[in-house]
Amino acid sequence: MLKLTKQLKADLRKLKKDDLVVCSDCGSENVTEKMWVDSNSFISIDGESYYKYMGEIDDNQYWCEDCYDMAHLVHISEYKGDNND
Repeated sequence: MLKLTKQLKADLRKLKKDDLVVCSDCGSENVTEKMWVDSNSFISIDGESYYKYMGEIDDNQYWCEDCYDMAHLVHISEYKGDNND
Protein backbone atom coordinates (compact mmCIF):
# COMPACT_ATOMS: atom_id res chain seq x y z
CA MET A 1 0.00 0.00 0.00
CA LEU A 2 1.30 3.43 -0.95
CA LYS A 3 1.63 5.75 2.04
CA LEU A 4 0.25 9.18 1.15
CA THR A 5 2.25 12.01 2.68
CA LYS A 6 1.98 15.78 2.41
CA GLN A 7 5.20 15.78 0.37
CA LEU A 8 3.86 13.16 -2.03
CA LYS A 9 0.67 15.20 -2.52
CA ALA A 10 2.74 18.34 -3.21
CA ASP A 11 4.96 16.46 -5.66
CA LEU A 12 1.93 15.07 -7.52
CA ARG A 13 0.39 18.56 -7.81
CA LYS A 14 3.69 19.96 -9.17
CA LEU A 15 4.05 17.11 -11.66
CA LYS A 16 0.50 17.66 -12.86
CA LYS A 17 1.10 21.40 -13.29
CA ASP A 18 4.52 21.06 -15.02
CA ASP A 19 3.58 18.16 -17.28
CA LEU A 20 0.28 19.38 -18.64
CA VAL A 21 -0.68 18.59 -22.19
CA VAL A 22 -3.22 20.89 -23.77
CA CYS A 23 -5.32 21.14 -26.91
CA SER A 24 -3.18 22.59 -29.71
CA ASP A 25 -6.15 24.61 -30.98
CA CYS A 26 -7.53 26.29 -27.85
CA GLY A 27 -4.96 25.59 -25.11
CA SER A 28 -7.47 23.86 -22.85
CA GLU A 29 -6.25 21.25 -20.38
CA ASN A 30 -9.73 19.68 -20.46
CA VAL A 31 -8.59 16.86 -22.78
CA THR A 32 -8.85 13.09 -22.68
CA GLU A 33 -7.02 10.18 -24.30
CA LYS A 34 -8.44 6.80 -25.21
CA MET A 35 -6.40 4.02 -23.51
CA TRP A 36 -6.56 0.72 -21.69
CA VAL A 37 -6.38 0.74 -17.89
CA ASP A 38 -6.67 -1.96 -15.23
CA SER A 39 -10.02 -1.18 -13.61
CA ASN A 40 -9.03 -3.01 -10.43
CA SER A 41 -5.64 -1.35 -9.85
CA PHE A 42 -5.95 2.27 -8.82
CA ILE A 43 -5.22 4.75 -6.07
CA SER A 44 -7.47 7.65 -5.11
CA ILE A 45 -5.83 10.91 -3.99
CA ASP A 46 -7.86 13.99 -3.10
CA GLY A 47 -10.86 12.70 -5.03
CA GLU A 48 -8.88 11.88 -8.20
CA SER A 49 -8.37 8.26 -9.25
CA TYR A 50 -5.12 7.12 -10.83
CA TYR A 51 -5.40 3.81 -12.69
CA LYS A 52 -2.68 1.37 -13.70
CA TYR A 53 -1.93 2.02 -17.36
CA MET A 54 -2.08 -1.10 -19.51
CA GLY A 55 -1.45 0.28 -23.00
CA GLU A 56 -2.48 2.60 -25.78
CA ILE A 57 -5.23 2.00 -28.24
CA ASP A 58 -3.74 1.85 -31.71
CA ASP A 59 -5.54 4.91 -33.06
CA ASN A 60 -4.18 7.40 -30.43
CA GLN A 61 -7.40 9.38 -30.21
CA TYR A 62 -7.60 12.56 -28.13
CA TRP A 63 -10.66 14.65 -27.34
CA CYS A 64 -10.97 18.30 -26.26
CA GLU A 65 -14.05 18.94 -24.13
CA ASP A 66 -13.89 22.70 -24.80
CA CYS A 67 -13.63 22.43 -28.60
CA TYR A 68 -15.95 19.40 -28.44
CA ASP A 69 -13.89 17.78 -31.17
CA MET A 70 -10.97 15.44 -31.82
CA ALA A 71 -7.73 17.13 -30.82
CA HIS A 72 -3.96 17.13 -31.16
CA LEU A 73 -2.17 17.57 -27.85
CA VAL A 74 0.97 19.58 -27.15
CA HIS A 75 2.99 20.14 -23.97
CA ILE A 76 1.93 23.33 -22.16
CA SER A 77 5.33 24.94 -22.82
CA GLU A 78 4.94 24.37 -26.58
CA TYR A 79 1.48 25.95 -26.58
CA LYS A 80 2.66 28.98 -24.59
CA GLY A 81 5.67 29.35 -26.90
CA ASP A 82 3.64 29.05 -30.09
CA ASN A 83 1.04 31.58 -28.92
CA ASN A 84 3.28 34.43 -27.77
CA ASP A 85 2.74 36.68 -30.76
